[in-house]
Amino acid sequence: MEKKTVVVTGGAGFIGSHLTDYLVRKDYEVIVVDNLSAGSIENLPRCGKIYFYQKDVRDETLARIYDKYKPGLLFHLAAHYANELSIKEPVYDLRINAEGTLVQLKLAVKTRSIRRFVYASTSCVYLPSFNPLKEDSPLKPHTPYGISKLAGEYYTLFYGANYGLPFTIIRYFNVYGSKEPDSMYRGVIAKFVAAAVRAGSLFITGNGEEVRDFTYVEDAVKGTILAAFSSNGINQVFNIGTGTGTTIREVADIISRLKGQNISVEYQERRKWDQTIYRVADISKARSWLGYEPGYSLYNGLKLTLDWYEKNLTTDRKNQN
Repeated sequence: MEKKTVVVTGGAGFIGSHLTDYLVRKDYEVIVVDNLSAGSIENLPRCGKIYFYQKDVRDETLARIYDKYKPGLLFHLAAHYANELSIKEPVYDLRINAEGTLVQLKLAVKTRSIRRFVYASTSCVYLPSFNPLKEDSPLKPHTPYGISKLAGEYYTLFYGANYGLPFTIIRYFNVYGSKEPDSMYRGVIAKFVAAAVRAGSLFITGNGEEVRDFTYVEDAVKGTILAAFSSNGINQVFNIGTGTGTTIREVADIISRLKGQNISVEYQERRKWDQTIYRVADISKARSWLGYEPGYSLYNGLKLTLDWYEKNLTTDRKNQN
């Protein structure tokens, strides 16, 4: 029987911990690599075969660990996250997202047991468009985060072409859900839900008519698994989203309805770097090649997210306004 062992970098983080949860439930042995700069050990499941290593993804001594466990797949989700944070720390962003990916690719080639490298990219690599974005749509990131993630894609393509390393690239669209950190640099839904739980105002940058494709984290994991374990996913790029656009104002309205109260909304000037009005995925390739179909409506996903924040935001954080 084939040994079911995988690596998940960033496995204690937001999406990575949900992916780890899934793999553990499917009886995989999971090597989690995370420096805990954004993740938390509390995000990891309490049972199952998990081997946790608090290390930077640029640490080439990971080769010994990979050689020890002989994983079959490497899911590379570790990243310096967020467009705004990347503008404040562009050099560090480059080092983690581009150099870190390069090191993991080197290790994947060196570790002969690894038969697929799965790279978590982002919809931020695309040139803004008012049409749903396909995998072959023009690429033109406008922040250091998008630039460094696209560099990671190009390194992945290079290693696939020159070293024969099978790969799959996933471009996530605005993933939200439980276990996303309550931070000023996280996604708009995490900010909105945390503010609603604290009875604070929801701050919208821009006019609220900006459109995004909000993807519940369990759907993101579903798409990742389908792409990673399907032969149709080899050496391919996939958008993982819902294919449906929603305005920021609509998100705020749904959260207000879920809370059963009118929540104050305040508007702020649009950030200079954030001029993308519309970003929605065309998921026809993932549907036809992988059988991917999102399972969560925005309303249901937001309800689950709100329930989690209600239970998990600490009392002192809840009382902040």
